[in-house]
Amino acid sequence: MSAPGKIAIASYNIRKAIGRDGRRNPRRILDVIANLSADVVVLQEADFRFGGRRPIFDADELQSITGLRAVDVAPDVEGLGWHGNVLLLRPDAAIQSVKAVPLQGSDPRGAVVSDLDLHGRSLQLIHGHLGLLPHQRARQATLLAAEISHTPTVILGDFNAAGPRPPSLRGLSSVLNEVVHGATFPTRWPCLRFDRMFHCDGLAVSDPMVVDTPLTRVASDHLPIKATFHWT
Repeated sequence: MSAPGKIAIASYNIRKAIGRDGRRNPRRILDVIANLSADVVVLQEADFRFGGRRPIFDADELQSITGLRAVDVAPDVEGLGWHGNVLLLRPDAAIQSVKAVPLQGSDPRGAVVSDLDLHGRSLQLIHGHLGLLPHQRARQATLLAAEISHTPTVILGDFNAAGPRPPSLRGLSSVLNEVVHGATFPTRWPCLRFDRMFHCDGLAVSDPMVVDTPLTRVASDHLPIKATFHWT
């Protein structure tokens, strides 16, 4: 648990728990999440793409191993999240509201908008998985930006855009500050920064990192990212 006034947040595309070795190993992913020691973790590709989007993890086992609980973001949809996007919180974090947002495109995707209360501190968290095509990704990024409230906000996830300031993410980078960290994809030779974090002026950031360990190198094709945010 972070100190008062601080919150450690991580994002991780787990590729349905299929590692670089081609094996599906959910326990390996849970061990990575536990080792992140984050207050909030958002996941992408955390369900089976076909067959009703069944969850990769059992919710009780997930909480037992990681100490985090999965938020039911779309009660009418099978699975732990929305289009593979899962929100994990420490048990003492309160959910004020949560909304599943469809992101239209040739490959339908989604995002989750939540308002959190952490010991009296408010935080808006927006996370998702953007599309592969730049023009669709640009529309999706603009849609996420339209969800920003007056509450201190963090937007993060797998945005599928490389480079320092990709044009397709201008809808976010023009209104928020991007957290600077290294490449996250692919895990064998990380050279692309697909996974990103943005934050508003009401938050400061420290210790941004790509979590690069022997375990994260094999557990998925993406490396997790993590940063600590401070209310200012």
